[in-house]
Amino acid sequence: MSVVTQELIDQYKEDGVVCLRQVVDEDWLGRLQDAAEKIIADPAGSGGELGPSQGDEMVSVSFMWRNPGVIRDYVLNSTVGEIVGEVIGAEEVMIFHDHLFVKPAMSPKVMPWHLDATVWPVKGEMAPNIWLALSPVNTENGRIEFLAGYHKYCVDNDVEYGFSPDQSDGLCPDFEAERDNSKFPYRYVSWDLEPGDAVIFHPATPHFSKGNDSSDMPRIGLALRMFGNDTVWHTKPPYKMQIPGIDYQKIHEGDSVEHELLPVIWKRSEPNSSRTLS
Repeated sequence: MSVVTQELIDQYKEDGVVCLRQVVDEDWLGRLQDAAEKIIADPAGSGGELGPSQGDEMVSVSFMWRNPGVIRDYVLNSTVGEIVGEVIGAEEVMIFHDHLFVKPAMSPKVMPWHLDATVWPVKGEMAPNIWLALSPVNTENGRIEFLAGYHKYCVDNDVEYGFSPDQSDGLCPDFEAERDNSKFPYRYVSWDLEPGDAVIFHPATPHFSKGNDSSDMPRIGLALRMFGNDTVWHTKPPYKMQIPGIDYQKIHEGDSVEHELLPVIWKRSEPNSSRTLS
């Protein structure tokens, strides 16, 4: 993909997060925005799974790609799988799930610092998140912040910070207290996004978003979570996510992730193992 440069690939390895501009073309963007508005109007009737943050302060709906419609068409027929695969250096990419996040104007909803890897039912570095902006995103309406480079610490030390103190290695350290610490070895990074822009981030990259302080501008993003070829099943801890439709009794811990409900959406035509993450 012309939008994926070697510089972006290197930055992803180093920082665990990259920003890509205008990766959704106008036709797909318009269709996705229309689909999002319909879901916002009736989350429970969307056919997807309501997420844990669904409520008055936020819209949270996932697994919409399994139903006929625009989101499924985009996942299966656009270049998004190829873009993610090239950035993370995968040989193939499977769709795991989608997740529409809408933080309405004046929503106080804060998403505290966390890692996605903690709840994914897999081990492996190739379980990224591509977060597509369907509305303008900025500091006022709650753009996502990331801790660049921290994913290396988590991977090297097999650390998974949880969403609650009883999950894995407990809550994230108090990263907010480090913002003014000139000796803190990691950078806080974030980007203003226009509709069609995206961020891709590593499953062990800590991230955070504050509430929406705007009086008239919702923050609308569609996250797509994918699995690459280094992922293996890791379902035993009780806090790991249950993927709807998959019988975990038939899953063997440590096996490569393969299932009909996790279809391959992109495969590299020429194997290139040197591009995989180390």
